[in-house]
Formats: sequence, structure tokens, C-alpha cells
Amino acid sequence: MKNKILIIILIISIIIIATVIGFYFIKQNKPPANSIENTESLGKTDNDGQINSNHLQNKLVTDDFEITLPVGWQKTEPTIGSSAMAVKIDEQLSDPAAQKINFRSYFAVVYDTMQEKSLEEYIQTTKDQLEQTISNIIFSQEHDATINSQAARAFEADFNQKGIDFKILMVVIKGTNDDVWIISFNTLQSTWTEYKDSFSDIANSFSLKK
Repeated sequence: MKNKILIIILIISIIIIATVIGFYFIKQNKPPANSIENTESLGKTDNDGQINSNHLQNKLVTDDFEITLPVGWQKTEPTIGSSAMAVKIDEQLSDPAAQKINFRSYFAVVYDTMQEKSLEEYIQTTKDQLEQTISNIIFSQEHDATINSQAARAFEADFNQKGIDFKILMVVIKGTNDDVWIISFNTLQSTWTEYKDSFSDIANSFSLKK
């Protein structure tokens, strides 16, 4: 499990490493695929009992799961250790520091096993590892959710690196047996309000194949 948590941290750390960040923007000409959510609405449905799917257009499908993408989000080559990744193409950011490293908002899906830990214990281990890697990270808005009948837990985090204020949303979904799936959404604090509903829709669309 520790190795997978380190992979999650690496994926998050990509947003502060300019030389690595460029790799997934080069892939922007690939066909579209997936994206995600707002923690306050994560796991919630509309009045008809249906998951809110406003602006959802494309679907990213793997052998294990499928997830839906809003317009403007596109599948890209995943980092080593992740199962899928998508980026907000043609994103126009006003932050000069973010422009300098060619940052784009993105999300990644990672598979792991809980090794007989509870969901709460697994998340606490993940948060402990993040705090060791990103010293100024601040966690908030943690709560339980249900995504397509799977137990889940979501939390937000804020931190500053290279003079840039980042915001992440992590959604940890319990799979079958000891399996666990982590969806990590990464954007700027200044664009969080713009993307949080899309993040919520994407997270709610995550569905494991039987």
C-alpha cells in the first residue's frame, strides 16, 4: 500500500514540477475521455434519484471501471502507477506562475489495496504521507459518500508551491474485497469554484465493472 500512496503523492507533486508537468499537455490531440467533482454534492442525486450529469459528454472506459468527462476535459497518457488521467484542455489561466510551468487542471485514477485497513485508516495514512511531502498542506471538508453503491470518503486540501496556490480533491472509493480506488483532482485555488461542480459530477459517475 505504501508504494501506491507514494504514487498518489507523485501524481499530486507533478503540479509543482515544471519539467514533468509538460508530458501530459503534449497529448492534447488525443480523443476525449474523463473528469470529476464538488465534495459538498459528491454522492448526491437530483430529485428524480439520478446523479447530476450536467455537461457530461464523454466516457473514459478501462477494463476495470468507467468514468464520465465534461466537455473540455480530455484523456491523456497516465503517469506510471495510475490507471487513467485526464486534463482540462485549452485552459486559460491568469496566474503568471502557473502559466510559467504550463499548468493545466487535471485528475488521475489510482488503484490500490487497503491491506485490511479500514477506509478511515487508509485515508489517514495517505494524509500522513502527504503532510510529510508537502509541509504546508491544509486538509478540509472531509466527509463520507456513496458512489454507485460503493462506500467512499472525500477530502479537500490546499497548499502553496513555487508561489502558486493549489487545491486538490481526493475521493477514495472502496471496491470489492480489499480493493480501493483513488481519484485525485488538481487545480488552482482561484479556479476551484469554476470546476468543483464538474469534479463532483465526474466522481459520482465512477462505476466499477462487475
